[in-house]
Amino acid sequence: MFSPRIVFVVLTSVLLLVACGFPAALKPARETPGAYLIENAAVLDVDTGEIAVDRFIYVEDGIIRHVGHERPEAVAAGAARIDVSGAVVLPGLIDMHVHVFDEADLAANLAYGVTTIRNLGGMPFHFPMAQQIEQGRLLGPRLITTGTILNERDGRNTNDLQTLVAGADRARAAVRRQYRAGFRHLKVYSNLSRESLAAILDEAAQLGMTVSGHPVEGTEADPLEMADTLAGGFTTIEHAESIVWFGLSDNTDPAMARALAQQMAAANSRVTPTLIVHHNLARIVETDGAHVTRPDMHSFSPVMQGFEQGRYDYWASYPHDDRTRMQAFYVEMTGYMHEAGVELVVGTDAGVMVTPHGVSVSEEIELLVDAGLSPLEALQAATLNSAGALGMADRIGRVEAGYASDLLIVQGNPLEDFAVLRRPVGVMRGQRWLDAEDLAQLQVVSSNPAEFRTWRRVIGHVLTR
Repeated sequence: MFSPRIVFVVLTSVLLLVACGFPAALKPARETPGAYLIENAAVLDVDTGEIAVDRFIYVEDGIIRHVGHERPEAVAAGAARIDVSGAVVLPGLIDMHVHVFDEADLAANLAYGVTTIRNLGGMPFHFPMAQQIEQGRLLGPRLITTGTILNERDGRNTNDLQTLVAGADRARAAVRRQYRAGFRHLKVYSNLSRESLAAILDEAAQLGMTVSGHPVEGTEADPLEMADTLAGGFTTIEHAESIVWFGLSDNTDPAMARALAQQMAAANSRVTPTLIVHHNLARIVETDGAHVTRPDMHSFSPVMQGFEQGRYDYWASYPHDDRTRMQAFYVEMTGYMHEAGVELVVGTDAGVMVTPHGVSVSEEIELLVDAGLSPLEALQAATLNSAGALGMADRIGRVEAGYASDLLIVQGNPLEDFAVLRRPVGVMRGQRWLDAEDLAQLQVVSSNPAEFRTWRRVIGHVLTR
């Protein structure tokens, strides 16, 4: 992935720089009210889709204490009052598949009301970053992260950002290293061997770690079946594209697709389709590469854009009808999984393959509707379902007393027009209220990712993993 010359030049340049601090907009507020009283709210119930108008929402210490038609009796002295004047309040959105490289990515998520993200491809900086957010020293969405992606040393599709294992002993050792580093979630990649996968799953179970990832194909000498992944107890299986590639050998026969969906449902599988990332790939093909420079790409890491430029050039010259046809089938396959009873969660793969953070969540929700989910079911995939997958169904994903005060405020009913999700008028994350001016500032921050900070982190990870 990196030539020795690139590593030397970049690392030398980085070492000559003073470490970048994170942007002022993401620093703790000097004076943050301990309590908020939100008035005149229209609260969207994501269980039923009903909207209750003229509601008070009382928040104290980052927890919703009251939601109701009557003003709460006990309101802390000095509580900030926020009149949202009939705007719709819904739970903050959850993105179950992102790749964070810089604090600018945190800003991009919050700017669109994404208040929880799951990073699937950890580096050493991710766990401390998650702690900083949790402790209130850095403003950002709640960050859940796996450790470094685990893949087979002699397998296909390896790169320098992965931890490569070979056999049970090394696989177990890699899991234990990630556990000691503070990670409690693992991501496995496509080409692990049968022996390595079994060892990872067993060690993870002993340590109480979750496992998510691609369908695991095994090796050329010892290929695995889709049933092996389904038996693995994954928290989520990633990518409709990977499921079609491995589970169906790219066959688009509807009968075969429905049979696979039924098999997945019988195994109680949960899937992150990430339709938006291949949607963007198809748009690269259809536009001869112009999709790479669309306005939403202002927040995409220039470091990652540099890494992936060769891929963009390749796909820009790919036959148009092939990717367009396959993208339509990935959407169709997602519909088959939904019909069969496979639980779907929202993930975007943001941070790679021309898929920016934040804004891509609403686009993924819309693609789920294209797949046959109702607007409410698609929104539930980004709230209730994702909260459940994280083991946090009693803490996030609803606007109810006892839940975290992660709120998204929009002008209009998102179940009638998802476009309102791209124009939030307010966001609450924990004990921090972000008004329209704050959200605009986060947009500015998201447009200025720190390249050298990203280089330092990526190269440091490559040299020390």
